[in-house]
Amino acid sequence: MATTGSTPFAPGEHPAVRALVAEAVEAANATVSRPARVRAFRVLPGEFTVEAGTLTPTLKLRRRAVAERYATEIEELYG
Repeated sequence: MATTGSTPFAPGEHPAVRALVAEAVEAANATVSRPARVRAFRVLPGEFTVEAGTLTPTLKLRRRAVAERYATEIEELYG
């Protein structure tokens, strides 16, 4: 866990990480039509891996597993 001053952050919650992701999202949004733009995002803790069940052995995303595992976060973004 990283810290800023005395406040601990998980890596995905660190302001510098969020700023980098926001910058990348803004750059990507500049290349797509308005309806296709990312309006909200969340940096999830951890990685998608085969061992965690979020990737297939050929490294394809297991959408159902991700949707089930992160249902709360998805609901917060779209609910």
